Amino acid sequence: MLAAVVLATTGCASGGAGSGDNLTGQGARDAAGMTQAQVAGLSSEDEFELAGERYDHGQAVLAAAQEQISSGKWFWSGGDVRPLPAGDGAFGAAPKGATKENSYFFRAVRTIEPDGATGAEEDLAPMQRYFDEEGWRSSSAKVGTDHEVRADTGDGWWVTWSVRPNGQYALGVYSEAFWVRDAPALIKAISLRDPADFPDESEPGVAEPFPKWRDPVRRR
Repeated sequence: MLAAVVLATTGCASGGAGSGDNLTGQGARDAAGMTQAQVAGLSSEDEFELAGERYDHGQAVLAAAQEQISSGKWFWSGGDVRPLPAGDGAFGAAPKGATKENSYFFRAVRTIEPDGATGAEEDLAPMQRYFDEEGWRSSSAKVGTDHEVRADTGDGWWVTWSVRPNGQYALGVYSEAFWVRDAPALIKAISLRDPADFPDESEPGVAEPFPKWRDPVRRR
């Protein structure tokens, strides 16, 4: 689990599927509230399309959070389409039995350099206010020289906002772990259809389109 030293916690406790329900084994639920048994009945195409729906949701969460800070240009740190193997490496508590072979998560990060920014702790305030308005459980921390606030959306996603002394501020959106029959196979299927055509910078709401199952598969 990714974690930081928590200095203060505010807001509502998470009530979403990502918080788990004390089930064990194949009954353990993922960020979407699904069990391994349910996922076992999906086809590869089903899993691919489901990943696309989750990606789109994460991008919507990202855009809404960006707007709290600026509607101007944000820098990309890479593409967002390809999920990552999860196991215990995703945010939140991983469902029991999750490994990098049977689970994945999404991550999207944007950075911005506001004029005159110095990493002051008060620069967390706009995002903290947004978290409070949404009723999300949140915590703040000092990580080295950076200040950070993060929130659990209650439905399997997390938002982080970090301010740094060098004036580069980072916004991240991360999902908790999703079950899948074969994580490497799903990630490969997405990668081979993903043109990786993303900009260096963009305004909020600009996202790479998630590929379709019927899209051509690139040869390596």
